[in-house]
Amino acid sequence: MSTDYRPIPAAIRFNKLFDGRLDKYGIRARAPTDSSPKIGFLVASDGVLDVYQRDDGSASFSRPSFNPIPWTVIDALTNEFQVELVSEHDHRFWGFASKKEEEDWHDQIAKEYEDDFYKNLVHYLRGEPHNLTSGTIGMQKAEIAKALVARDENLLTPTKRQLLLGTVNVIYDRDHSEWFGRGSPRLFH
Repeated sequence: MSTDYRPIPAAIRFNKLFDGRLDKYGIRARAPTDSSPKIGFLVASDGVLDVYQRDDGSASFSRPSFNPIPWTVIDALTNEFQVELVSEHDHRFWGFASKKEEEDWHDQIAKEYEDDFYKNLVHYLRGEPHNLTSGTIGMQKAEIAKALVARDENLLTPTKRQLLLGTVNVIYDRDHSEWFGRGSPRLFH
């Protein structure tokens, strides 16, 4: 899997990467060809950084899987364009001011997803219209919940929400995990 990078605080124009300004850093800029006009390469002794032209004319960067980090290229871009190149593993790549802000956003999205799933699950269990689709993981989990509620209707009360969802997830993970579920290779006898 490749690693994507972007410059902060400002974008770099794609065409500026191929005008010779990186030569002084020992970077060979292989310009786009006619067959791929939006892809170029920045090559140094320690690695290669792929460059993609975005629709707005700015550049995005990617390091191909298992290739060494091209520090010479990254340092050259940092010095020449007065930017910092951050990877997709850095919260700033995604526009967050801090790691905590990113984590809070992910937590909020997860909560919204769980709330929506629970609402649809309750509708399904009561035989009401819902947005669960046949053949999806959500429907598989709904079928597990249906069996649980058939044994204990109290699981449908709002105070039992976390117990119901937690139990459903444990059973789903047990029965549908690639490594430990049905049909998977037996790791332990």
